[in-house]
Amino acid sequence: MQKQARHSYLEFARTLAVECGQLAAQQFRSGTARRKSDGSLVTKTDEAIDRLISARIGAHFPTHAILSEEQSTLYDGAAEFTWVVDPLDGTTNFARGLPIWGVSIALLQQGAPIVGVVEFPLIGECFWAVAGEGAWRSDVRIATSAEQHATDEHFLMKCTRTARLFAIATPLKSRVMGSATYHLCKIADGTALAGIEATPKVWDLAAAYLILVEAGGLIVTSSSEAIFPLPEERCDYRSRSFITFAAANAALLAHLQQSITARAPHE
Repeated sequence: MQKQARHSYLEFARTLAVECGQLAAQQFRSGTARRKSDGSLVTKTDEAIDRLISARIGAHFPTHAILSEEQSTLYDGAAEFTWVVDPLDGTTNFARGLPIWGVSIALLQQGAPIVGVVEFPLIGECFWAVAGEGAWRSDVRIATSAEQHATDEHFLMKCTRTARLFAIATPLKSRVMGSATYHLCKIADGTALAGIEATPKVWDLAAAYLILVEAGGLIVTSSSEAIFPLPEERCDYRSRSFITFAAANAALLAHLQQSITARAPHE
């Protein structure tokens, strides 16, 4: 794909993410959440933003497919272009009044992310990347940390479920911020050195994955299965999770993997 075309997709995604972030900010602390069948929370804001994104994509790119947390969870590998959307990553934070939540929009071409945008409106940070062109935070180019050693002066980002699956022996200080995309973006911009996500879905990963990789970071699954490109066969990603390890560089990824011990089911 030509560079100009990719940047037109990027500008569309950035504009849309800002619009959705503004909508969410207007509704922050004004609604309630309910549990979905998978146990996760959803608000009317999630659903409204999801519909808005789908409508905008449908109007501008009617031949493109959509893979979305709240509506279209079935991926069809026959589609050349697929938008992967998380209308609110960090819904629990949003519902309970914490400002760390964001709108995540990615575009896949033949299953691989080529554009990724994550907008965090209440903390004033927008992360974005185009495949092969680096990663950015609020128009400042970012890169992962060059630090090669894990110490107690640095952070490990992780989700709340990480401790149920793993015992972790690392001097890194743990931070649980409630948003997988935020965790990965904070590794991308050098704030944290590594991260673990126990149950992320593809819409949690698509945009932040590209941002992290373009910033120089590494991200792998516990099974060594590649996340992207998504396989060509049709798949419902509603119940598909990826245990994910991420790090600023190869030395830190090796440290992270060596520090992890799986917990027995009864622990």
